[in-house]
Amino acid sequence: MTTDSSRDVQPSQPRRHVDPARVRISNKLSSSSKLNTSSKPTNKRRKYSRKLPLTPTEKAASIARQRRQSQYEKMRLLSLNITNEPPSIWSFESLFPSPVLDEKSISEDLFGSRMREEEVSQRRRGRYEKTFEENRGVVADSDFKFDKINSTDAASAGTSVNTTTDAAAAPPYQEKVDKTLTRMVQDRMSGLTRNPDGSVQFKERGRRDAPIPMNLDRLNYFAKKDMSHGKLEEAQQFYLRAIGTDPTDGRAYLGLSRIAQRRGDLEYARSLLKQGIQKSVWGFIEVRGPVEQDRDSKSRNSSRDNNKKKPWREGPVIGTIRDNGPNPFLLQALGALEQKTGNIGAAEDYYLQALRSRPSHAAAWVALAQLRTKELRQGARAGRVCYQSAEHELKRIGAKPNAFVYTAWARNEYVKGDEATIRRARELYQLALDADPNCSTAYLQLGAMESECGNFERARECFEKVLKFDRRNSRVLQAYAIMESRRSREEVDSRKVLDLFEKALKANSRDAGVYQAYALYVKELGDIESARDLLRKGTEVNKRHAAAWQAWGVLETDYSTAKIARDVFQQGIWACAQPGGGQSGGRRCARLWQAWGCLEAREGEHAAARRCFSRALDADPRNVAAVTAWTSMEADIGNLSDARSIFQKQLTLYLAGTLKLFPAPSNDKMAIWRAWEITEERTGNSRAAQIVFQRSMSDSMSANEEEAIPVPARPNLDLNVITTPKEEKPVRNQSKEKVELSRLSKEGGWDSDVWMNNGSIEGKVSAKMMKKLLEKRK
Repeated sequence: MTTDSSRDVQPSQPRRHVDPARVRISNKLSSSSKLNTSSKPTNKRRKYSRKLPLTPTEKAASIARQRRQSQYEKMRLLSLNITNEPPSIWSFESLFPSPVLDEKSISEDLFGSRMREEEVSQRRRGRYEKTFEENRGVVADSDFKFDKINSTDAASAGTSVNTTTDAAAAPPYQEKVDKTLTRMVQDRMSGLTRNPDGSVQFKERGRRDAPIPMNLDRLNYFAKKDMSHGKLEEAQQFYLRAIGTDPTDGRAYLGLSRIAQRRGDLEYARSLLKQGIQKSVWGFIEVRGPVEQDRDSKSRNSSRDNNKKKPWREGPVIGTIRDNGPNPFLLQALGALEQKTGNIGAAEDYYLQALRSRPSHAAAWVALAQLRTKELRQGARAGRVCYQSAEHELKRIGAKPNAFVYTAWARNEYVKGDEATIRRARELYQLALDADPNCSTAYLQLGAMESECGNFERARECFEKVLKFDRRNSRVLQAYAIMESRRSREEVDSRKVLDLFEKALKANSRDAGVYQAYALYVKELGDIESARDLLRKGTEVNKRHAAAWQAWGVLETDYSTAKIARDVFQQGIWACAQPGGGQSGGRRCARLWQAWGCLEAREGEHAAARRCFSRALDADPRNVAAVTAWTSMEADIGNLSDARSIFQKQLTLYLAGTLKLFPAPSNDKMAIWRAWEITEERTGNSRAAQIVFQRSMSDSMSANEEEAIPVPARPNLDLNVITTPKEEKPVRNQSKEKVELSRLSKEGGWDSDVWMNNGSIEGKVSAKMMKKLLEKRK
């Protein structure tokens, strides 16, 4: 659950007025055992000792992590001994890897998807050409034999030679038989397993037959149960037994990759998924027909009963559809792993491969939609196309509606403050609940939406319904507490809010998000020490929770010294840095660099602040908060030209396609335009602010006219339409003094360019069109 505390920090943050009554309440609570920050467990657990050996990749990652940590501790200790302060940003940056020109990675980012598509098309073209040549050879051979027989018949008509003996002597045509493939099919049908020399493999007491599916299901069930309880060692053993029983079962490879990801061994997880894709057999999916109804039951139902929503019923199985490629579940999991490591292009390619293999795979559609809307910022329309296609594919095979598809679709449609989108989101959430009445995610997101809209009673009903069948859901309890804290000062019940946060911590004591939201509420009550303790506890249970580190650093910025706040930001960046995050630690560190930059700007260290903002944009080029904070600092100190160049650079990146074109004006892009306009207005440049506003409107109009992803009236399955956005061609200006604003096209058949020259708008109409207009006026 994303809370308000996870938002990025702005340059200026006025302190809130603290109510003394709340301070007294919080002091009473902090003195009691409510927070439980000093309590220690009486029973000590035994130290966990690993039984299975470490993999080579896990060993290498552990050694590299220890080496980096020792370097950081050495530099930190040296700085504290000499200056009694944490390391400065300049010495802290030396710990990150220096930039390396990796041609392989650059080629993968720029041309990877296109090269893979060309390779697949060439492979298919070669396969078709080979089949065509074989068929043509068979046809030519048969024609040759037919002509030969006819010629012998014609010759026998004038002679006394017996043609029947010639026809019998001619060898009959026989098709080529692949004996190896035939034996493999027969062994699969009979359940035999052969040794490399071709002999049948036997057990101690007979022949080795195919594994019983129930045994594989039991092994995978026990493994999932142990993994849910945190017993990774036992789960790994069960999965290895499942692979030994049947190496073609993809569930075991998927489970082992998840265990490797929880241990931080991403390379080994990637290799397991690729190994499973190669070894797993292609599956199939059942196709169901419409539900048959009895005529008597139809006649008995009244019109009032027909208007009611009936539960979904499975129809009869009318056939099966075989997958067009490898296991789609493993392909989707591999795409999620690549997305986690920052390889957005490879992740999108794997999602598309999963959809080509099985178009009705709902998880791949949802993952593709979220990648394009959240990572690539392609707007709600791109996600809507994916969700409509998923709904269409599930209906095509007669499958049950997927609640997670409708839940993610509703989240995609919702825009705060827009009644039309709120109404549409409610309809989609209702469809999700009709598909699965016990869908906790749908109730949670619906309650959060109603809470943001101010409908607290509806939100409370949603949370109470979830807690009836899922009492230990910490995310629901956290959202419930945040909803109660949003009430007006006269209606809010602080005791109830604190009790809900305590229940959430009791349900999941290792959820750093609960600690963060709890600390921010306690901070509003005025208990700074308890808030600091809760944030410290949250960073201990989850060292890579960037939002908790950011909230702690901002707390120290407002209520402590800059030295302590710098130390918190440094520790957070070092803990959240990804192994392949480059010089800035990856996207998770962007918010921390931005908050650190705001701290340095507040302290007057403008050079250090510029360095922090630059690191934030290097970690996440789409971090709008870093752009606005940096430009605000430059405008405040009088560097208006630098602020304009920063705005222009970010917008140029969006327009040039470096960050992938937006099919519609995105919120981030419009926020940059709006920040630029406000900056010009603050400095007193009204004319410049007007020009910026006109350019933003021009950009919005051109983006609406040239849609990169069209929405079809009927969802189609052409993935190429979805994957290749339409590229915008930059229009060259004929004069350096003129800045193009928009290109207007009307149904009348004439186009005119609108230009801005010294503050005046000029319309450039061709002489031919001007002559026609004058003739019409006469």
